[in-house]
Amino acid sequence: MPQQYHYPMKDNFYDTIHTPGGVRSLVEESHLMTLLRELDKDGFNVDGPMAELVALVNYVTSSQMSMRDLQTHLDYCAQKLNEQTK
Repeated sequence: MPQQYHYPMKDNFYDTIHTPGGVRSLVEESHLMTLLRELDKDGFNVDGPMAELVALVNYVTSSQMSMRDLQTHLDYCAQKLNEQTK
């Protein structure tokens, strides 16, 4: 019997996946990454899709780090402006 792959969508997944937090959650746990790993383990060459997904995950991770850095800098600027206008 051929291998069967089964990854049903979690409850409310559709609602949360389209949020920044939902997208970030894919860095931690991704059905797509799990499926690609299983296909690879079963002998399928999924190098192309795996490289694409890893690139997307890395981009999301890098973007989130940049956003946090920007937020920290904006908070610092706001604090300094507050101090100067008192």
